[in-house]
Amino acid sequence: MTPWFGLDRLFFLLIRAFMRLCTRIRALPGDPEELQLDPDKPVVYVLRDRSVADAAVADQAARRLGLSAPKASLTLGKQHLSRSYFHVYKREMSVARQRRAITPARLQRLVAGLKQNPELDVQLVPVSVFWGRQPEKENSLWRIIFSDTWAPPGVIKKFLIILTQGRALYVQFSSPVSLRQVMDQCRSDDQVVRKTSRILRVHFRRQQEAAIGPDLSHRRTLSNAIMEAPSVREAIAHTAAENNESEDKVLARARGYAMEIAADYSHTVIRALELFLNWLWNRLYDGIRLYNLDHLTQVARDHEVIYVPCHRSHIDYLLLSFVVYRNGLVPPHIAAGINLNLPVVGTILRRGGAFFMRRSFRDNPLYAAVFYEYLHSITTRGFSIEYFVEGGRSRSGRMLPPRTGMLAMTVRSFLRDARKPIAFVPVYIGYEKVIEAGTYMGELGGGKKKKESIFRLVKSLKVLRSHFGQVHVNFGEPIKLVDHLDDHREGWRNEELGVHDTPDWFKRTVDDLGRDVVTGINAAAVANPVNLISLALLATPKHTMDLQQLRQQLQLYINLLDEAPYSEQARLAETDPDTIIEYGLEHEFLIRVPHPLGDVVTTDPKTALQMAYVRNNSLHLFILPGLICSLFLNARSIGLDTLQSMITLLYPFFRNEYFLHWREEEDLPAAVERIATVLEAHGLVTREDHCLHGAAIHTHASDMLAHLGQTVMPSLERFYLTIRLLVQYGDGKLTTDQLGDLAHHTAQRLSLLYEFNSPEFFDKVVLRNFIRQLLDTGLVWLDDTQQLHFGDNLRALDDEARRILSPDISQAIQRVTRVPQLEEALAKTAEREKEEAKHRDGNPAKGTEAGK
Repeated sequence: MTPWFGLDRLFFLLIRAFMRLCTRIRALPGDPEELQLDPDKPVVYVLRDRSVADAAVADQAARRLGLSAPKASLTLGKQHLSRSYFHVYKREMSVARQRRAITPARLQRLVAGLKQNPELDVQLVPVSVFWGRQPEKENSLWRIIFSDTWAPPGVIKKFLIILTQGRALYVQFSSPVSLRQVMDQCRSDDQVVRKTSRILRVHFRRQQEAAIGPDLSHRRTLSNAIMEAPSVREAIAHTAAENNESEDKVLARARGYAMEIAADYSHTVIRALELFLNWLWNRLYDGIRLYNLDHLTQVARDHEVIYVPCHRSHIDYLLLSFVVYRNGLVPPHIAAGINLNLPVVGTILRRGGAFFMRRSFRDNPLYAAVFYEYLHSITTRGFSIEYFVEGGRSRSGRMLPPRTGMLAMTVRSFLRDARKPIAFVPVYIGYEKVIEAGTYMGELGGGKKKKESIFRLVKSLKVLRSHFGQVHVNFGEPIKLVDHLDDHREGWRNEELGVHDTPDWFKRTVDDLGRDVVTGINAAAVANPVNLISLALLATPKHTMDLQQLRQQLQLYINLLDEAPYSEQARLAETDPDTIIEYGLEHEFLIRVPHPLGDVVTTDPKTALQMAYVRNNSLHLFILPGLICSLFLNARSIGLDTLQSMITLLYPFFRNEYFLHWREEEDLPAAVERIATVLEAHGLVTREDHCLHGAAIHTHASDMLAHLGQTVMPSLERFYLTIRLLVQYGDGKLTTDQLGDLAHHTAQRLSLLYEFNSPEFFDKVVLRNFIRQLLDTGLVWLDDTQQLHFGDNLRALDDEARRILSPDISQAIQRVTRVPQLEEALAKTAEREKEEAKHRDGNPAKGTEAGK
């Protein structure tokens, strides 16, 4: 053993020499007298981890303080130790970034030596080695990345830590622990070793918390607890019995699910991401404008916050966390789709607080139990959470119907253990240009959604050469879960809801909560300059306007939002039409065309498609004014009672499509009156007794009235087209899927033939949502064979819609719904449904609750 011992000493000397070159040690305390060491008793140092580098710097620091060297040997009676130090943790080689507590052999020999020599004692001095400052106090990205964390580094990372953090090295010597005193309190040697190890581990944990904050890595701290939860144990036993597997095998699979799901929260990564994102936002955007931040800060004081933003871009994940962190709040844990768990990227997101979920787990009760228990664990521990109730990113720019899976799990968790009240905070995120806009237009046009990959991520880095204007983030009115439950279920505090119980009241409560959330997001919309420019320009046939006309139309939008605001939370980013126009020209949304009779502005087709997406973000702000104005397109005079009744007839469909917040009986009549008053004040209509008259034809006021009425025309055209198809095919001839597909293809054909709007005009989600609304209102119903039936009320609505639309549009829709190819299309639809059914039988159906 002598040659190996010599090589060991040589290796240690080389490491110590290298450390002297790369490190600058600050030893604490500066005065060794503060340790109150007994010079007559031997000292043995205790390190947290098995690390030659840590041992070398501890040895160097001890010598500098005039203490005995950890490298020195020690003889205690018949026991001889080659080194005067030991460690209490070892890095697991099989599971990355985890420590395993060990039983130190040198500690066992020390205990044996003291047992043989009752007159002796040993002073155990814990030595904590910290590489670098606390991440939240560091400003260097590289030093943040390689600062000390709760996760044990590998050899390569440790080497990089030494190079980057060696000049900010802290070695903390703590007060000694008398091993003899511990022995006097224990009955056996094993008990002495266990108790001493536990004391030392607790000490190192507290030192670590004081230096870098608490360990937030749920991947390490929650996985075992989740496995012991009764619901998970029940799911394990059930799965094992059903599949004829051993419980140990199923337990391992459940543990794998937990590791796949769980976040691996890291202060270091959060701080590094903050620096990186600060650079990224400055590179991509002109700034981030915040509104109603007080809504968040006030409710965060005494509530657990669930952030429920709209989902327009993958950037949403990062943007909201960045904004929250920059304003002094803890970044939320984020529910992310498993498709984002890419190599490298997934690890960074996980360390930034993302937890991953599969798109569907209805057919996997074991996964569902593990996921629910993980969500319950982080909820009851008071961590803020973020998820997207729309399920996926909106391809059209409009709010999608809520998917209530995550909401249901959150409410169920609160009913199970309401330690802290919960508040849902709707967050509106409005972009002036979306990074994925081109992809969205392709998908709406019929292209397939492309799977995320590292290659696509690298390819997307070219966006760093582009510019995307400003981002507007508005925090809506918080929805307090206790108040929501009080409104929907008297006595809910006494309810005992089983794991698999889903009573009707619970489903209704969650459904209403989902609608309140998406309505709250829309209520917090921000009308930015590009929203308003897009709304005006895209309502013209050739996306071209006289400059003066554009200025007047923008002023009308501003007046409406100012004098008859959509909601108390909605905001207007800019109030000067000329500034808005200059902004559009500067950022190339508008093209100015000089002309002797007055300049005009236009845009190119590609930009127009992107502007359609941005317009749709805040289109709902102008739906009710647009609906009122549209009624004057073919009828120049309307009685107020008739106006109110027609709005009441059509409003439910618009409310369902755009998630408008007015209630039919309580709020809608007053809202209509406010808007009519604004239109009257600006000369678009005149009032005589109980009748409203549209402005005289061929006047600027008449043009503005018609222009605003165009806001709702795409929706009215979709409504009429869908109803026309159903009426034409007849009662009991179509299923909801067949009608949805036919409406999609027919709207697409109409768009191609008559240059109707943009790809979102024939969005399948919007069309199917309208069909669902027809069912909900009772205008159509299903028989036992799932065929659609209707009565005179739908035929009356068909006639009413035909009168509202212009003759040209009405005739165009009637022509395109009569083409012979529709029967052929119906047959192809049926054939495709059969093929999809066969495919689903072979592969489990996939839904989604996570961001796509």
